[in-house]
Amino acid sequence: MARVKALSAYKMAKRIFNREDNVYDKKVITKQLITNILLMYIDECRKALAEGERIEISKVGSIIPEVKGHEGNFNLSMCNKDGGNTPYTKLKITRNNLLSETMNKNLLRNIENGIYGLVKLPFSRQQMDILKKSGYISADAEIKDGDDE
Repeated sequence: MARVKALSAYKMAKRIFNREDNVYDKKVITKQLITNILLMYIDECRKALAEGERIEISKVGSIIPEVKGHEGNFNLSMCNKDGGNTPYTKLKITRNNLLSETMNKNLLRNIENGIYGLVKLPFSRQQMDILKKSGYISADAEIKDGDDE
């Protein structure tokens, strides 16, 4: 898949600072101040996850930490201190219904307008082939700036 640049705290602060609905005095509330606040938020989220707390982000979804131990199925041996098969942690990320519906609407609208994927996340070549075979998109459709996988 095409590599999408991640949204960093600095880039997010720049977006917040430049929003049309930003009513704060831009001499007082600077991009650096917003960045520092976001970095503190991110640090608190990291600490909470490390302690096993669930993080809920309004209008986005949840990040849920989980602890796992090998149960001895699917050709994996059971947790074994001597064998090196140790317990581990995972993160489960869920999105709320509003975000899910919004993303799906955007995707379908993009397909109708000839954009195959989300604006910054195009379908892969394999996905395009499947959609062409199913008749969901025309057989001559091409990805613009997509990957070659």
